[in-house]
Amino acid sequence: MSMTLEEGVYEDFIAQLYEEHKKEAIEEFTVERLQSYYLKNKLLAKPALQALKEARNLVKLNVTAGFIFGAISMEVGLKATLLKPIVYGLVHTDSIAGIITDLTISHTGMDRYRNLLSQILKDHGAVDLDNYKREGTNKSFWEEIKEVQKVRNLVVHRGQLASVEQAELSINVASEILEKIFPKILNKIGLHLHDDFRVCDDWKCKYAGTEMEKLIKGT
Repeated sequence: MSMTLEEGVYEDFIAQLYEEHKKEAIEEFTVERLQSYYLKNKLLAKPALQALKEARNLVKLNVTAGFIFGAISMEVGLKATLLKPIVYGLVHTDSIAGIITDLTISHTGMDRYRNLLSQILKDHGAVDLDNYKREGTNKSFWEEIKEVQKVRNLVVHRGQLASVEQAELSINVASEILEKIFPKILNKIGLHLHDDFRVCDDWKCKYAGTEMEKLIKGT
């Protein structure tokens, strides 16, 4: 779907403001606010993980249906576990809160937001999104995300059927976000997961079932 002239002017205006405040946003970002968001939304990854499970089940029966749920899992996972928490980490800077939020949800915002997302993940999450690649592939992870989005649009808007390879790609990309990148970021900022989706900050959990747990309980 193409933009109107008015929408195009607005997008350009937002992009200019974003460039002006990008450096400020990165410098003022705090890990504490990122932690706070995850702890206030402990089940934020559950819907995306449920979609991923559905994708893995459906792909055996219908490749295109499996692809669609893989794409849903990828997009929901990316927004819920990475984009929204980072936006929350920026909103204490009132001058840029609205700008960043608009960029996140706009249809062209993902590409423009990439640099900010990449920098913050590199600084605070130990993930270099610009150079990140899934194991066994030569394509950048961001290229794979864009490829899944492109095929998704063709399936949804033109009725195109997905191939087995495309379905596998959507599932693998979603899995990378939810089962590798997301847990890695949590661990970096002192959090961890239970049942693959519930965020926890109780440091005693890592001693569960060990002699140290008995010692802690007895202290």
